[in-house]
Amino acid sequence: MKLEKLTESEFSTFAYQHPLFSFHQTKEWGELKKQNGWEYEFVGLKEKKKILAGAILLSKKTPIGKKIFYSPRGFLLDYEDEKLLTEFTQEIKKYIKKENGFFIKIDPYLIYKQRDINGNIVEGGIDHSQVVENLKKLGYQHYGFNVTFGSELQPRWIYVLDLKGKNEETVFQNFSSDTKRYIHRAIKNGLEIEEVTLDNLKDFTGIMEHTSKRRGFINRPYSYYQNMVETLGKNVKILSCFLDTNKALAKVKTEKEVLEQEVNDAKIHMEESGSKKSKDHYKTKQTELEKLEQKEKEFLELKEKHGDKIIMASSMFLLFGHEVLYLYSGSYDEFMKYNAQYLIQWEIIQYAVKNGYDRYNFYGIEGNFQKENNDTYGIYEFKKGFDGNVEEFIGEFDLIISKFYYYLYKILFKTYRSTKHFLFKLKGGR
Repeated sequence: MKLEKLTESEFSTFAYQHPLFSFHQTKEWGELKKQNGWEYEFVGLKEKKKILAGAILLSKKTPIGKKIFYSPRGFLLDYEDEKLLTEFTQEIKKYIKKENGFFIKIDPYLIYKQRDINGNIVEGGIDHSQVVENLKKLGYQHYGFNVTFGSELQPRWIYVLDLKGKNEETVFQNFSSDTKRYIHRAIKNGLEIEEVTLDNLKDFTGIMEHTSKRRGFINRPYSYYQNMVETLGKNVKILSCFLDTNKALAKVKTEKEVLEQEVNDAKIHMEESGSKKSKDHYKTKQTELEKLEQKEKEFLELKEKHGDKIIMASSMFLLFGHEVLYLYSGSYDEFMKYNAQYLIQWEIIQYAVKNGYDRYNFYGIEGNFQKENNDTYGIYEFKKGFDGNVEEFIGEFDLIISKFYYYLYKILFKTYRSTKHFLFKLKGGR
């Protein structure tokens, strides 16, 4: 067996058929990272021209003159095949050393222990504990079984909805009662979905800026999202949920005219019969009319304050291989009660079903499933409402090629991060 550089075509053919494939292991992702200072290449372990294992390798030169390497969600190989894992590890170490590298980071797209919808371990389910031990024996330094979202480069915990063999009706019926109600409410309120392009990308980036301030995370600049759209092309989809106030008001007006007639008819019937049932029916219709008049007033105020079209929420999705992945999202506080995010999720899930995707990846969550004293529980609860299950990966590993340069780099990087944080606070950051 021999480790060789692969062409993009060779690697793509191999990767797209691999069970551990993800959007990270693509030329498009490499091109996107290239715009942020990384170089990328593809390598594969071949035996008689057959690729047995492969990976995309991102690399970047550091201030100490050596390169760091990273294979996002890599490597693509059978981790339970100890002989193959050992051979690939030995070959990749030689390759990185030859390329002036001193370590490589991996975070395989491999489940650690199978979990259910509540995050509980499935008895008799998938268990790759031995893979973790085998990696350690081969010299990989494990970052541990973190449960905190954002503590690693890629989330160790995600939430996934299986779509294989299902139709839209089956999927919808498995949603929680609250989720179904929120979707119906959004539709009833007249919310609509549109696809975002470069022409209206600022609608999306504006929402992301607002959400970053509300939730306390660092937002990306407009150029970052622009690069994603331009580089990933048809593999990225951005959806926005909006309210057309003119349409909403016209709909309410029509409904009100019908209801006013029903109230009038109910009143006549009540006066003629005098029965308790007719009185109750009249009161019910009166209440419905009052609610509709309140909604009309609300929509008029929205139109006056925000105009004819109100963008309420927006989300970015990646479409690769057999899955659709929910990457970024944002919403405006003022419009949360309209449940725009629920309608966006239902729209993209329907798209995934119609286009034959096997799964919908809600992406990152935390590994803490207790509601009490848990600031991130709401994110998990939102995703859980759409059915699905928790997936826990084996985590992040560093394969060290040169201990001297590795620990020197770690010290310098820690100092750099501390200085950057100090300067941020000095400028008034929190």
